[in-house]
Amino acid sequence: MQLTSAAPISAPLHIPADVAAHLYRFGLTLDGLLTASNPKLAKGADLARSVILHHLPHRALAAAINRRTDGPTAPRSFLPELAFLAEREGLADVAGRHNGCPWATSGCAAGCLAWAGHGGLSATVASARGRRTLAMLAAPATYARAVLWAIAREWHRANRDGLPLAVRLRGTDEGPAVGWHRLRFHLSVAEAITLERRFGLIVNHGSDITLAETLALHNIGGSLKLYDYSKAPLSGPLGVIQQSAAGFDVTVSMAADRPTAVADTMAAIRAGFRVAVPVALDKGAPLPHTLRLATGSAEINVPTVNGDLTDHRWADPASTAVILRQKRSRGADPRLASQFVLSGHADPQALPDGTATLLF
Repeated sequence: MQLTSAAPISAPLHIPADVAAHLYRFGLTLDGLLTASNPKLAKGADLARSVILHHLPHRALAAAINRRTDGPTAPRSFLPELAFLAEREGLADVAGRHNGCPWATSGCAAGCLAWAGHGGLSATVASARGRRTLAMLAAPATYARAVLWAIAREWHRANRDGLPLAVRLRGTDEGPAVGWHRLRFHLSVAEAITLERRFGLIVNHGSDITLAETLALHNIGGSLKLYDYSKAPLSGPLGVIQQSAAGFDVTVSMAADRPTAVADTMAAIRAGFRVAVPVALDKGAPLPHTLRLATGSAEINVPTVNGDLTDHRWADPASTAVILRQKRSRGADPRLASQFVLSGHADPQALPDGTATLLF
């Protein structure tokens, strides 16, 4: 179902002055905030137009501004541009403390997909993600409004083509410290009217509103899909239950090297969440049809779906295991990275708190 305004899409693009100034400070543009093209997104282009927001993961920002960092690849090394920007904006201390992935395991951090594809080859890509991260840290509420404007532009493009827009904000990190589902900002009536006139996007406004609340009409109506992967715990204010309740379709990410890997995965499945499971499978190898998890006296069998066909997790059934073939993370420590994924064989695999078995 497409929700459009009766207003003609003819108004000029008037980005609020504070948003425009904030983007300029960090060398960003509205069109460059969201990634709209990569091989994974292209696979589902007939189902929805998809965009992803990429930041630097885990402790990568701290490493990037540290002159002593000599990483295994250029993107994982010292990035002078980011160090200069962090110093100029008075953000060096904040950036040095920033952890974009507070629930990452050592294997997850080592084998992170932020360093796959172009992200693993280009220091320019890493710098762009770092500038976005610094902009988010400097003024989260203003940055959120910039993201809203970028979403509105992409929604208009999708709506023009008769497609919904799928938005993934946690592309390579878990987002702001308070979580995207809890980050609040002020959206004035005038700004809401401008968004409608320029893009046809009808949004909610208010003095204390989240992105999901702003976009609720379209999220509920089906012309926009807010979806994400998350390694957050099940419960608590930052947990995936709260993320889901706030309007995000969440897929829980399994980490095989987490001390509670099996128990956490079983709990997520029983709560109705699908779980993303990275597996060391060669390209072209058959995918398992079932994932069996066991810990103590408890055991469950979980049906699987192929997570490499598209990134449209919101279209997958609940309580399923989304099988993702392990991707190459350039510069990763192979020993650590391999601990994060399940082995691609049918034998029971011992995990810290139980076993996992792939049934082909």
